Order: sequence, then structure tokens, then C-alpha cells
Amino acid sequence: MKKLVLVLSAFIVVSVLSACNATTKAGETAPASTESTEGIESATATEAENTDVAKEEVSTTSAVEQPEQTEQTEQASVDWRSKVNELAESDLSPTAKAEATEKLAREYKPTTDELEEFKYHVLQEFINFQYLKDGSNAEYMLNNLFQAIVLEHHDVSVVRDFALAFYHNTKNVFTGVETVDSDSVKAYEELLYKAINSGN
Repeated sequence: MKKLVLVLSAFIVVSVLSACNATTKAGETAPASTESTEGIESATATEAENTDVAKEEVSTTSAVEQPEQTEQTEQASVDWRSKVNELAESDLSPTAKAEATEKLAREYKPTTDELEEFKYHVLQEFINFQYLKDGSNAEYMLNNLFQAIVLEHHDVSVVRDFALAFYHNTKNVFTGVETVDSDSVKAYEELLYKAINSGN
């Protein structure tokens, strides 16, 4: 009896499989399904390629634009420095050099990065007690003077206050109006320390 059941079961399984194969051959269902799958895969691959191309174009555009912006910033920095250095090497009097540098600085349009760079520079020069160490060095003094004046554009009032006191001492010592140990210089230095101690 068990053998008969096993034989019948095997027969039924074989019959079902045969019927499936016959249907597939008659209706060509399998190839059509395969073609459909291949079409989807092809379309997906094409979309992926298009997306990659778009990403590459965006990446290339960004890569091209960024260096141009950097070059413009660097060029602006080179321009003001070269002009200030030309003034420093000219035959003008210290007062005339300072006035010309001041005019140049007031007409200058700084970037946000430059303002932060200038702030750090004048702060370090003061903290290191270098900013009045060599008042006769025109190039150094005029570069400091320029940066201090441009900091009038900074959005933090304490930075502007610091830069203003820094500017007065730099200009007065360079032009010979004041000496390094004068009461005026000391008074401005008190303002410089006050700005630093404010925590900004």
C-alpha cells in the first residue's frame, strides 16, 4: 500500500512538472519575462550612467569655480600689499605715506576671510609686543596700519575698538607724532587691553 502511494505521488509530481514545461513552451512566457527583466535592468543602468554623468558635471563645475574664487581673493591680497609696499618704498614723507595708505584702506572692500585674517594679525602683533618695536620700518608699519583701518568693516564692535586704538598708536609712532613710551600711546594701549579682556 505504501509503495502504491509513493508511486502515485511521484506520478502526480512528474505530471505537474510536464504540464508546466508544456505551458512555457506553448506560450513563450519565460523568454518574454526575461526580456522584460533585461529591459528594466538596461533602463536602470542607463539612468545610473546619466546620474553619474550629472554628478561628474556638478563636481567638475564646483572644482572649476572654487579655484577661481580663491585666485580672486589671493589676487586682491597681492594687490593691496603691493600698493602699500610701493608707498613704503616711495620718497614720500612718513605722514604722506600714512595718509596715502589710509586712503587706500578706506576704499578697500575686504572679504569676510580677510577681516578674520587681519583681526588675527593685529592681535598677534600687539600681544607679542612687536607692533611698535620698529617704528621706522615703513613696510611693516604701513601694512599694520592698512589692516587696522580695514577692520572698521568688522561686524564685532570690540574688534573695531581694538583696531582703532591699534591704528592710532601705529600711525602716531610711525609719523613721529608720539614716542613709544608717551602718555598717548600708553592710553591707547589701555584700550587695547580692555578690548582683549572683554573676551572677543
